[in-house]
Amino acid sequence: MINKSKITKALIFFSFAFLFVSCKSYKNLPYVKDAEALTQEQLSASAHMFEAKIMPSDVLIVTVNSLAPGVKDFNLPLVPNNLNQPVQTNVTMTSENSGSLQNYIVNSDGVIKIPTLGEVKIGGLTKSQAEGYIASLIYPKYLNEKPIVNIRFVDYKITVNGEVAKPGTYTIANERVTIFEALAKAGDLTVYGKRDNVKLIRMDETGKLNVHIVDLQDPNILLNKDIYYLQQNDNLIVETNKAKGNSSSWGSIESIALSTSLSAISILISVISLTTR
Repeated sequence: MINKSKITKALIFFSFAFLFVSCKSYKNLPYVKDAEALTQEQLSASAHMFEAKIMPSDVLIVTVNSLAPGVKDFNLPLVPNNLNQPVQTNVTMTSENSGSLQNYIVNSDGVIKIPTLGEVKIGGLTKSQAEGYIASLIYPKYLNEKPIVNIRFVDYKITVNGEVAKPGTYTIANERVTIFEALAKAGDLTVYGKRDNVKLIRMDETGKLNVHIVDLQDPNILLNKDIYYLQQNDNLIVETNKAKGNSSSWGSIESIALSTSLSAISILISVISLTTR
């Protein structure tokens, strides 16, 4: 004879176990837990004056402007715009001659070669620091007034791989992108992505690759501007959690057997439930 009391207790136990697992799974999903505990002063200080640094392999446009004679000697010659020469993107036009500004490529030592000045090391500097440094090399040695130097990134890209909806490389319109904005461009993490163990691979000014482990659930990430704001050419890798990893180790036969067993258990519970009513 069926013991109704034992069956009822078993059903209650499995119900609570399911709710416990569900709650635990949910706790693994939210970002920046308890971020409301951070003060406005902390958040403002973290976001203050962030600026991307110039790194090896960056593609830059550098222009030197001044009313002083001889300023053209510090700019690369224009590339003519004609049918045989495609117009480059993200360039500045001049009124004197229709053409595109040539790009500088930062070498592995963080150096670019500027006309008249020769090799100039700007790797590791921010744009404003590099602009001021180049201007100091020109004035007063070559020009009788301080020039205006402008630097712009041509190819600012972030790569997102792993357990996201749309992995790939994304071009950023400006030089200020947060780690969450980059993940959003990739369609966000799937439910299988490990939010507490995202790898950030970054090249420093010497060309060395460094790996940073990022916990997206830690609210202190908002205070670490070197991690919260991404550099150009950063690579984010989202690791797969154990749930998906374990399921992928099952072959097709094991998966079918597991599915059949779960279905049989579900039917058995339903029959027992109807019998005990």
